Amino acid sequence: MAGMRIVVCLPGEARTRLDEALAEAMAPFEIDFTRDEELDIWDGWTICGNGSYRDGFQLLPGYEDDPRIVREVRDDGVPGWCAGGPREAMAFAEIRAEARDIARAAWDLWRELARSHPPAQPRRMVWDSPWPTSEEYRAGREADQEAGAAFDAQPLVVAYREGVAALLEAHRGYYLGGFLQHGAAAESVGWTGREDFAAAESAGTPWHQHVLTLDGWWYGEDEPAVHGECDGPDACVHRPPLPWLRDTARTGYLEELPGDTLLVKLRCHV
Repeated sequence: MAGMRIVVCLPGEARTRLDEALAEAMAPFEIDFTRDEELDIWDGWTICGNGSYRDGFQLLPGYEDDPRIVREVRDDGVPGWCAGGPREAMAFAEIRAEARDIARAAWDLWRELARSHPPAQPRRMVWDSPWPTSEEYRAGREADQEAGAAFDAQPLVVAYREGVAALLEAHRGYYLGGFLQHGAAAESVGWTGREDFAAAESAGTPWHQHVLTLDGWWYGEDEPAVHGECDGPDACVHRPPLPWLRDTARTGYLEELPGDTLLVKLRCHV
């Protein structure tokens, strides 16, 4: 068994009966072996989210004392962070705006470094799926790893990634999570327009991997969404509100909810 975190979306009036409303929303996904296994997800949950672990929500200025804000029981009071509250109190657009500015700076950095380093060749793409045989699969994986290592070893790519790390280290503002930290989008920055690059790289910030929507859809990490009112994906006649495996769509879904919608971060034992 392991742990995961999920954003649960509730109507604004649920704040007056928070524990009960959360229990009702989560109930269809409790492990009880009575329905399809895709609905057996958790066997325990608790409200979580604070600044110490960077696992909650960041608030807009002026909302710190809003009575609708949800705090973790063990909250150590890190300013600007909470476990939940109304959507209108959350710094979604502001975080994304800062991420977009950093992405623009990263794009500029690549162009600046390109003037003093040998030109970088695009990463060689290896056909990766499906491989008809296990031997071809192993050979394909090895070729893909070699292509990645060759791309990473280029002086311009090395200097760029080091430069982006310095940009992120110097950033003072909202917490940007893992934005541009893993590879710094080096595979695309040299071959994409400035605004297109900035928009694409910032679109998923702030990133929330798991979401339980207002109408009862559980979006996990690697599997299709499941609906709490049905006995399983094969028996479900409802249409999910978001595309499958689209992190940017999940971010957009949360941001576009009515302002009084309650968002609460839970830590689940799964």
